[in-house]
Amino acid sequence: METGQPQKPSPAPNTGTASQLTDWAGIQHAFTTTNEPLREIGKSFGVTHAAIGKRARKDGWTRPEKEKPVTAKMAALDPRHQRFVQEYLVDLNGTQAAIRAGYSARTANEQAAQLLAKLSIQAAIEESQQKLQDKLEINAERVIQKLATIAMADPRELVQNKVSCCRFCYGVGHKYQRSDHEMEADREDWERQGKDPQHFNEKGGAGFSLALPPVETCPHCAGDGESRVVLKDTRDLSPAARLLYCGAKQTKFGVEIQMHNQLDVLDKLCRHLGIYATDNYQKSDPLSLRTMTDAERAVRIERMLADNPAMLGVLGGVLGQGGDA
Repeated sequence: METGQPQKPSPAPNTGTASQLTDWAGIQHAFTTTNEPLREIGKSFGVTHAAIGKRARKDGWTRPEKEKPVTAKMAALDPRHQRFVQEYLVDLNGTQAAIRAGYSARTANEQAAQLLAKLSIQAAIEESQQKLQDKLEINAERVIQKLATIAMADPRELVQNKVSCCRFCYGVGHKYQRSDHEMEADREDWERQGKDPQHFNEKGGAGFSLALPPVETCPHCAGDGESRVVLKDTRDLSPAARLLYCGAKQTKFGVEIQMHNQLDVLDKLCRHLGIYATDNYQKSDPLSLRTMTDAERAVRIERMLADNPAMLGVLGGVLGQGGDA
């Protein structure tokens, strides 16, 4: 039946939303297999980089690892040898590096020895280590300086054994002495129990303080006082003490402060500086320092220090510590 009014056109068939028309499979492939920037991927597929990032987080997409730059000598090795060098640089363990590089665990030890004997692999390791040292600004002089600082650090900055007076040192008649707070608390407790304040035993009186030194004539401690271990606040350490400190651990006996072994550090310094070798040479040298005149000894020591500035620095640190003690 005609009404005389024009009819509205029929709606177009639903062909899907904009999201359904987006090639998300192609975007996912580009996202997970290339390191192309998200903006460039978005331009190629007609979506924003923000939409791609949102979809990637929702579906758990991950970008591929970026290839690590390879040094010139590493590039000259075959892929398996490159993998061995990379693994060896992780922990400097040849056997484990060979296993992680795909060699048999049964023969990994022999394989590692053979690989490390190759000049090409040695050169690649040395080049990679030098590159890492340059990146971290690590050099022999800086390492020696750090070792010398640790060796000469004062452990008393971390832990101290303090000796204070005992409870009887300053008590009246060398009787047990309370602190002011303890005296007040004990008096209140005595009165709370309904006892006569006049009968309260003050013993050696109040005023006990750990800040006071022992009394030599004290019949209780004979002037030795009482010792206690004090752990220092590690937030306020000197640079040397910060290097010496390597952590704290809670044990069943309390907190234990951990430090680097200074004797081991000194041993490393002596080996690096050739002190042991110099000492052994002097023992076998017919013109040892003991038999020299003062002038000859001065010339020998001056020459030795001139040839080894690092030793001069360590010696200066030792003498400086001795002067402070």
